Amino acid sequence: MNIERIEAIPLSVPFSSRSDMPAWRGRDYGALEALLIRVETRDGITGWGEAFSYNCQAPVKSAVDTMLAPLFVGRDSRNINGLSHEVQKLMHLYGRSGILNFALSGIDIALWDIAAKRANMPMVDLLGGMVRPAVDGYASLFRFGDPQRVARAAADATAEGFRRVKVHTRDLEDVRSTRAALGSEATFMVDTNCAWSVSEAFDMARKMREFDVKWLEEPLYPPEDFETLARIGRQTGMPLALGENACTSHEFQKILASGAAAYVQPSVTKVGGISEFRKVIALAEAKGATLAPHSPYYGPGFLATLHLIASQPEPCFIEYFNIGLEGRPYGDRMEPHEGAFAVPRTPGLGFDPDPVYLAQFAVKAA
Repeated sequence: MNIERIEAIPLSVPFSSRSDMPAWRGRDYGALEALLIRVETRDGITGWGEAFSYNCQAPVKSAVDTMLAPLFVGRDSRNINGLSHEVQKLMHLYGRSGILNFALSGIDIALWDIAAKRANMPMVDLLGGMVRPAVDGYASLFRFGDPQRVARAAADATAEGFRRVKVHTRDLEDVRSTRAALGSEATFMVDTNCAWSVSEAFDMARKMREFDVKWLEEPLYPPEDFETLARIGRQTGMPLALGENACTSHEFQKILASGAAAYVQPSVTKVGGISEFRKVIALAEAKGATLAPHSPYYGPGFLATLHLIASQPEPCFIEYFNIGLEGRPYGDRMEPHEGAFAVPRTPGLGFDPDPVYLAQFAVKAA
């Protein structure tokens, strides 16, 4: 039952939803980066996890290989919460957010996959039992910077069966054209990725109310200015969604204590894996905030989020990055049906990544 081996597997998967403008950090994206984590035990069970790695794949892989794997190998794979706490404590000098926590998240997810496989039960059952057999999704769109392209992508998503759409934009014209394309019935969210100053955030939050935006996501830089975010929400009447960049449940305690978040967005590949995600759920319930996880993933990160949502009594939606990915780790087994995703009923997360997929999209060592 002890951990025998931990491997970080970097992937790069092309997608068709290209933009003419740089999306993040000045880069023009044409491929989605992923870092899958494979953990093997001495009694022959393999678990799969995923660490957040967009724009940081090499350092996250290095953190897994050189800093965290040596702390886990040889240890009892069943002691998930104990190991997570121990490693967080040992690594606190190097920061409890960012690269190290992304790496820890991937290992934690893989250990939960192993635990569910060992128990011969679906992950959702290990988490407390399935409340719903399928989870409604929303189409999360790429950042285009062109009102017509944004509107077209939103309309295409609804034609595919999604009743909820999120656009990544900082432009009011994108918001206006998207609402026009969707009509008045579809649910519509806006994510700015921490774009604005205080005055800009106040101004844009007020203007977006005209378009019946369900939530405005991370409107302010720095995203940790929870006191100001709380004022923006109160004074504009715009519900805010926060937390995709928060690592550990302790950061979510601060978010929730401020009253800034109507929706909390733990990201299982960033927050510390399933172990920390569950703590965030309990905190959100205590404060009356709605769970709205960040999950623009296709591998174990998506499956882990799906199981976590399916085990909760209050319904919430799962984010689906609708960008026309060239390949998928589970083939067509996790395709949406009328905008919803069936919860796998096989042991563990439900599926292991296809070896052909792993070979096809592997990042070759330099």
